Amino acid sequence: MYAVEKKFEIEMKLRKEIMNIQELKSAANRSTTLANDVCNVLGACEQRLQQLETAVLPLYGDTARLQLVHQNMERTAKALDHVINYYMVSRELADLIQAGPHTTTTETLNIYLEALDKLADAQTYFNKNNPQSVELENINQLYNTGVSKLESAFEELLNRNTRPLSPTAIMDMIALEEDSSVESVSVGGSSSSCSVQGEALRAAAGWLSAAGRAPVAALMAARAPAAKAALAAFRDYLRERSVAASPLMRAKNLLNRSDSTSQRRTSKIQKVLEKRANKIMMKASQTLEQSTGLAIGPRKSIAEYGDESGSEALDEWEAEVAGSVASAVARLARAEQRALLGLVPLAALPALLNAVLADCFALLAADVERVCGRSRRAAHRCGGGAAACWALYCRLLRLQPDLERALAPASPAPFHAILHTCQTNGVRALEEWVGRIRAEGASGAVDGTVHQLALAALAHCQALAQYMHAIGPALLGEPAYQRAVSQLPAARDRNAAVLAVYMRKVLAQLNFALRNKSEQYSDALKAIFLLNNTLYLLQGLQRTGLLEILCLAEPDCEANYRDMLQEHKSAYLQSWNKLLSYVQLDEPLPAKLRDRDRQMLKDKFSCFNREWEECTRLQRGYSVPDAELREALKRDNKQALLPPYTAFYDAAAALPFSKNPDKYVKYTPLQIATQLDGYFDEAA
Repeated sequence: MYAVEKKFEIEMKLRKEIMNIQELKSAANRSTTLANDVCNVLGACEQRLQQLETAVLPLYGDTARLQLVHQNMERTAKALDHVINYYMVSRELADLIQAGPHTTTTETLNIYLEALDKLADAQTYFNKNNPQSVELENINQLYNTGVSKLESAFEELLNRNTRPLSPTAIMDMIALEEDSSVESVSVGGSSSSCSVQGEALRAAAGWLSAAGRAPVAALMAARAPAAKAALAAFRDYLRERSVAASPLMRAKNLLNRSDSTSQRRTSKIQKVLEKRANKIMMKASQTLEQSTGLAIGPRKSIAEYGDESGSEALDEWEAEVAGSVASAVARLARAEQRALLGLVPLAALPALLNAVLADCFALLAADVERVCGRSRRAAHRCGGGAAACWALYCRLLRLQPDLERALAPASPAPFHAILHTCQTNGVRALEEWVGRIRAEGASGAVDGTVHQLALAALAHCQALAQYMHAIGPALLGEPAYQRAVSQLPAARDRNAAVLAVYMRKVLAQLNFALRNKSEQYSDALKAIFLLNNTLYLLQGLQRTGLLEILCLAEPDCEANYRDMLQEHKSAYLQSWNKLLSYVQLDEPLPAKLRDRDRQMLKDKFSCFNREWEECTRLQRGYSVPDAELREALKRDNKQALLPPYTAFYDAAAALPFSKNPDKYVKYTPLQIATQLDGYFDEAA
C-alpha cells in the first residue's frame, strides 16, 4: 500500500516537471521572436540615423561660417564707430573746451577733464595710425587750448584760495604744537566751500600731473609769496608786541612824554611779556642782597638802566623773536607740506617745497644773523647779552626734529646752515668775551666795591650753564678745548667739563684784569677791592652751583680762592704798618725825660694823629658789601692796632712831655676801637 502511494507521488511530480519544461520552451520561443523583432527595429533606426547625419553635417558647416561672418561684421561696425568718434571728437567737444572748466563743483570739472581725456585718446590714435591727418592738427589745437584753460582755471582757483596766514593763526599753531594744528586753525571761509575748492584743486592738479604738465610754477608763484608774507607779518607782529610790552620802552616813553598821567590798558599777553622783560633786565642788575647779604647798593629803576641794560634787554628780545620766527617756519613748513602733497607728483615735491620756503628760511637766517651780531657786540663789551645766541641755538635744536619732519621729503639743508651759523657765531662770541676782559676799560668804583666786570663774568657763566648741553659739543669742535678736556680726569658729564674749561679761562682773565684795575688804588683800598671781588666770585660760584662745574677743570679752585682771600687780607693789614711805626719806641723811655725824648713823643703822637685821621677819613668811605667780611676786617684791625697803640699809650700818655698834652694825646685806645667799628659803614 505504501509502495503504490509512493509511485503515484513520483508520477505526479514527473508530470509537473514535464509541464514546466514545456512552458520554458514556449517562453524561450517567444523571447527569440521578440529579440529578432527588436534587432530589426534597431537596424532600421541606425540606417535612418546615418541618413540624417549625412543630410545635417553640411548644414552645420554653413551655420558656423555664417556666425563668423556676423561676428566680423559686428567688430567692423564697432571699429568704425570707434574711429568715427575720433574724427568727430573735435566737433563734439569744441564748445565745451572753448567754454573752459567750471571749478564751482567737482562734477562739472570732471566733465571737462573727461573731455580732455577723449582728446588725448584721439591724439594717441592719429599719432599711431594717421600722423598726416588734418584732423590731428585740429585735435592738437583744441587739446592745447583745453590744457591752457585748465591751467588758467587752476591758477585762478589757487590764487583765490591762497592767503597768508594771520599772525594770530600762526601763534595758535605754535601754541598747539600738534601735527593737526594746521587743520585746526581757521583762515577764513566756510569749511564746506574750502573742502569743495580743495577737491577741485587736487583733481585739476592730478590731471595736469598725469598729463606731464605738473603745476609747479603756478604753485611756486602763489605759495611762496604767501608764506613769506605770513612770516614777515608774524615777525613784525611779534616785534610790535614785544616793544609795546617792554618795560624799558615804556619807561623811555614816559620820560619823553609831557603827559605821563594817561596809561594804556595792558592786555594779558603784554603782562606776560612785561614779566619776562623785568626778569631779563633784573638779571643784569642783580644785587648781592639776594645771595648772602652781599650788597652793592640800591637797585636802579628801569629808567636808570640806560643804554647798556636796554641793549641787553633788546638782545634777549631779538633772540626770543628769532626763536618764535623759527617755530613759525616749522609750522608753515608743515602747512605747505600738507597743502602741496596732493598737488604735485611726489618726485617733484622736495624741490617745490624747498623753493616755496626759500624766502622764509632767508628771513629766519637774517634774524639769526641779527641775534648773533648783537651777541658778538655784547661780547665785545663784556655784556650780559652774549648768551642770547646760545638761547636761540638751543631753541633751534629743539625745533630741528619737528622741522625736519615738516620738510620731508625735502632736504633740511637750509635749516642746518642756519644752525651752523648760529653755533659758529656763538663760539666766536664766547672767545671774544674772554678776549675783551683784559681790554675792558671801565675803572673801579672809588669805594673799592665789586667791579661790574666781576658781576658780568659771573652772570655770563651762569647764563651759559643753562645751555651747557649745546655749548659743550660746539666747543669740542675747537682743537684747544679738545686738548684741554683730554687732559682732565674722565668726567661723567663731558659737556660740563668743556664748560668748566671755558669758565677757567674767563675767571683767569678776570683775575688778571681785576689785579690790573686794582693798581689805581692805594694799598689799603687795593686790597679791599680785590677782597670784595674775590669773595663775590667765590660766593657767587657757590650760590649758583658753578663751583661744582669749575672743579671739573680746576679741582683746587675753592682752596685757591680762599688763599687769595687770605693774601688780600694780609695785604690790607700791612697797610697799617706806617701808622704802627709811629707807636713803636726804639728804646725804653728814661725815668726823667730829656728834651729829645719829649720832642720824639710829640712827633710820634702828632704823626699818629695825622695818619690816623687820614686813614679814618678814607676808610670810612671804603665799601665792604659782605657783612661777615666787614666784621672780620674790623676784628682784624683791632687785633693789629689796639695792642701796639695801647702799649704806647700806657707808656707815654701820662708822661710830662708837653705843657699841653691834650694837643698830642687825642685818642684813647677805647676811642680808636670805637672809630674802627665805624669803618666801612658809610659805604655799606
